[in-house]
Amino acid sequence: RRFRGSWHCFTQLIRERGISILYKGHVVNTLREGVFLGTYFYTYEGVREILSHKVEKYGISKHLSVPLAGGISGAWAWFVSFPLDCVKAGVQGQNYSISYTTTESLMKKPKGAIQIFKQLWQTKGLKGLYAGVTPSVTRAFLVSASRFSAYEFAVWTCRNYFD
Repeated sequence: RRFRGSWHCFTQLIRERGISILYKGHVVNTLREGVFLGTYFYTYEGVREILSHKVEKYGISKHLSVPLAGGISGAWAWFVSFPLDCVKAGVQGQNYSISYTTTESLMKKPKGAIQIFKQLWQTKGLKGLYAGVTPSVTRAFLVSASRFSAYEFAVWTCRNYFD
């Protein structure tokens, strides 16, 4: 094993590659987070509003509107932002341990997010940008259903307690 623990990893990476190694993929990750969160909350509010008015019409308990809206919004947000996650993983998963001082090694210099995107698109097409999406979307549905249920319960509790 190369690293003895988190702190050892942290200090070794900074010593070997400089502080910038800690920020590899930061820009594409921030973009992914923006896309994810915008989609997440926009979808949740819209779907929750629709479901809360329509659930009884379709014979569904109104108590299911929050977890369903949460699950749908989480799954959809992950699906929409997943290509950026694949690009981020490509940026962060490169071998940064080789030196880039010789002409030969400069040819192997790590790629940026745009280069990773182009490579994924050219070699694997749309499937490359969605490789592994099914488990992520499934997990996101379950996590988001419970997260929004807990959030709405906390809001309800606070409103009833403080009002």
